[in-house]
Amino acid sequence: MDVMNKLEAGVCRIDLKRGGTVIFGDEDFFRITGYTMGDISGGRLSVSAVLTDENRTATKELMQEAMEKHHAFSLRQSIIRKDGTPVFVHCCGDIDDDGVVRVIISECNCQSKLDHAYSELQREIEVQTEKLRMIAEDTEDIYFDYSVSEDTVTLMAGLTRYRTDGRNRIPNYTRGMAMKEFVHKDDYGRFVEEVGKALVSPCRGSLDFRTKAYDDDYTWYNISYVSFGDAQGKVYSVFGKLSSIQKIKNLANRIDKDSQYIQYLIDTDSLTGLLNRKGFSGKAQEILDSRDGKSVYGVVYSDINDFSYVNENFGYEAGNEMLRDFAQCLKDASSYILSCRIYSDFFVGIYKAPTRDELIRSIEQRNISFTALQKERYPASDIRVSCGMYILPDDERDINTAIDNANLARKSVKHSSSIICGIFSKRMKMQKIYEQSICNELHSAIDKRQIEMFLQPKFHLEHRTIIGAEALARWRNSDGSYKMPFEFIPVLEKVGYIDELDFFIYAETLSTLEKWKRDGKELIPISVNFSQHHITQPNFAENIIKTAGSYEVDNRLVEIEITESCFSGDTQMLFQVMARLRAAGFKVSIDDFGIGYSTLSVLMNAPVDIVKIDKSFIDNIENSNIDRAYVSRMCNLIETAKKDIIFEGVETDAQAAILCKSGYTKAQGWLFDKAIPLKDFERKYMGY
Repeated sequence: MDVMNKLEAGVCRIDLKRGGTVIFGDEDFFRITGYTMGDISGGRLSVSAVLTDENRTATKELMQEAMEKHHAFSLRQSIIRKDGTPVFVHCCGDIDDDGVVRVIISECNCQSKLDHAYSELQREIEVQTEKLRMIAEDTEDIYFDYSVSEDTVTLMAGLTRYRTDGRNRIPNYTRGMAMKEFVHKDDYGRFVEEVGKALVSPCRGSLDFRTKAYDDDYTWYNISYVSFGDAQGKVYSVFGKLSSIQKIKNLANRIDKDSQYIQYLIDTDSLTGLLNRKGFSGKAQEILDSRDGKSVYGVVYSDINDFSYVNENFGYEAGNEMLRDFAQCLKDASSYILSCRIYSDFFVGIYKAPTRDELIRSIEQRNISFTALQKERYPASDIRVSCGMYILPDDERDINTAIDNANLARKSVKHSSSIICGIFSKRMKMQKIYEQSICNELHSAIDKRQIEMFLQPKFHLEHRTIIGAEALARWRNSDGSYKMPFEFIPVLEKVGYIDELDFFIYAETLSTLEKWKRDGKELIPISVNFSQHHITQPNFAENIIKTAGSYEVDNRLVEIEITESCFSGDTQMLFQVMARLRAAGFKVSIDDFGIGYSTLSVLMNAPVDIVKIDKSFIDNIENSNIDRAYVSRMCNLIETAKKDIIFEGVETDAQAAILCKSGYTKAQGWLFDKAIPLKDFERKYMGY
């Protein structure tokens, strides 16, 4: 029903951003005020022109409040017609987000018509309410209407657990605290707060709460509502709906429990019941951030020595039982807080005690208890624990750094049977800092050419002529001195950066051979070292071949040296790599042969061209007949396997003479020359 069609009221729009300029008016507006369309064209009519001095300020404040609170406004006051005569009017309207005021204006002698229209509107509301009641009777939701003036809630459906009057109403709802009877005490405060919000000004809202009004036990319901205000913005009615959400709450609780269990599975090691590394990191960090300040805290990194012995001799289930035993020993320690199984037989935990000595003793006792238990089960074995502890400084907060430091301490005592628990020291810290600096500086050193290729010549023992060279890496310091290989090679092997170094020297070797070829020099083969770390890489041989393809170099001039330590791993895979390289034309040699990893029986089948005999075998051949005989017999067996032989570390003429007399003519060592920079080598041996 369109009420405004029955009122003699005018409509206008006012732009507050343009100083209250009237930008629109209809015929009734012009009739009431006496102005015309021409008066508002060009922005010549403002609202201040029609207001009296007495009501101008009050009107401005009312509109400002309506704009800030986003609600309608209503007022009665005198305005000045165009001819200067006053007229008493009733104005109501609202303000949009752009600052435009929409106003309905009527002369107060039209109030009786407005009252009549309001009565018709009330009848229309009653009709709509009856229709809503019919809908409510056909749904599980419960609709209600709250009258502010009567303080009464009228329900569209009856309550089974609550007293109502004969007309399905709840009287004295707020003032008589009737609502308190059926709202759960833990939800009552929020319920009262929401009711207060609904009664302050017209708004919408919702709330979840528990009630006994509809069941014997407390049940979750959701109340959603809208509150209505009169022309002055005063709330006179609240209408809403109650919906049962108990099933949703049950489902949410079930999902929460399932999520917690899933998170438990994600964070827990299924074999031992301890946390895994992922679950441990977060909880351990919380512990570090909330230490009590009175205790000494330590992070302990542990592993079981010779754990593979149990798996190999007693089966994997026995190994699993041992891991469970150790996990229980961790938790039984008097200083225990939290622990995890990182992988295999490696464990990390956080412990605390009143003093440093008590903390260390508790870990030592933990390890002793475990060793004693395993001795009972496996009398012939000597199962022990290697562990390291990092005692946390008061300002230490990084759990990952603490774990790394504890692991360094563990490695420092790994091969000691007398030290039960290693303690991280300042020396270890300095070593760690040094190793980190080596790793951090490697790529920059390569880019700046501070990593240089040195060449050590290989000689024919009898003719004393050069027959080849070995490429070696040297690291030049800023002052012109050089780091010795033992200062950086082991560090790079430990962290895996040795790959970048080896392939850099390999590329330098190929570039040098290509340059010699271009300059018409007589070419000699150069050998390049590759560490054991490379052999485990799936594309090692392909990367060697692909890199060589970028240079105009005969692959037969490149000798790939593989250290003898590689034979301690998967020899079948190693043989496949060697065979692939030989098929591509490269020579393959074993470096440092004889120091303990390989055997002559393995060598017989290895696809190798050259065997480099470690210098330790010839150090005493000048003075020992036994050493000379041993070398002779070893070399005879190597020759039987059809491998070429070269001796490393020849330092005296006597050594050279003995080897030459025995028929071995290839060697390298300080007798001939040490490793020297490329330019010095080229000048000395290549005719540059």
